[in-house]
Amino acid sequence: MSDRTEVMVRRLSAAPKYSGIHPDTIAHVVRQEAVHATNDADLERLARLRLHKVVADYLLTARPGRLLRGLDAAVGDGPDAVRAWCRGTLAGHFSTAERLPDLDEFYPAMFELTGPPADIADLACALNPFTLPWLRAATAAPYVGYDFNSALVAATGAFAAQVDAAAEVRQCDVLVTPVVADVAILLKTYHCIEDRLSGAGRRLVADVAARRVVVSFPLKAMHGRAAVFTRPHIDALLRLGDERGWAVRRGRLSTEEFVVLDKSVAEEPSGGPRH
Repeated sequence: MSDRTEVMVRRLSAAPKYSGIHPDTIAHVVRQEAVHATNDADLERLARLRLHKVVADYLLTARPGRLLRGLDAAVGDGPDAVRAWCRGTLAGHFSTAERLPDLDEFYPAMFELTGPPADIADLACALNPFTLPWLRAATAAPYVGYDFNSALVAATGAFAAQVDAAAEVRQCDVLVTPVVADVAILLKTYHCIEDRLSGAGRRLVADVAARRVVVSFPLKAMHGRAAVFTRPHIDALLRLGDERGWAVRRGRLSTEEFVVLDKSVAEEPSGGPRH
């Protein structure tokens, strides 16, 4: 980084609002906006605007312990109580609440498209680790969630450590740090990544070292109408699959649509997918 961007990264990282965001994320945004800024003040203004857009939906102001309130009692009462606790916690955020009607069939529908996973990387996982009890009904594969928000990582990581020995959550910006997995999942976040930097979602899907990549999109926007903004992103993934010779599979539940890119097909001399 130049001295200018390094100073700005330190300044923004020290701001209470962004202190929990991975420094790699802040640096990535600052470098992106430095191209357009006329001076240091303009750079800070642009970077703050972009950071707010990137992280606003998942800024977690509550301490992890507060988010996890009641978990110990639920664990003591058994698996059904843990599931009930998870449903209550997931209901507290629009995106994860939206998935609740499909939760029982969500992972079976996903793995019907991917085949059994050897391991799973949850890219930009946010609150999704709270769905681990439903994941475990479908697979015992090791799971790692990645997110750039330290408060989210602390809360979901503590949950995973308490309820699932084969799961962990790491603070990581997946646009900056490479991730390796058999199956990578990017759930209702592709359009957010594209908002952060045009083309970044497509590059992430193309470059992630995974045999199969699952990208999901909401069927409705937050205002309740059809999520028409997802169509160009889905079309971009279909073109990517066609360009790379990857098999593309699609699925739909009542609230969410899946696009699965099977990179293993391009490696098969026979043209058939590996399972």
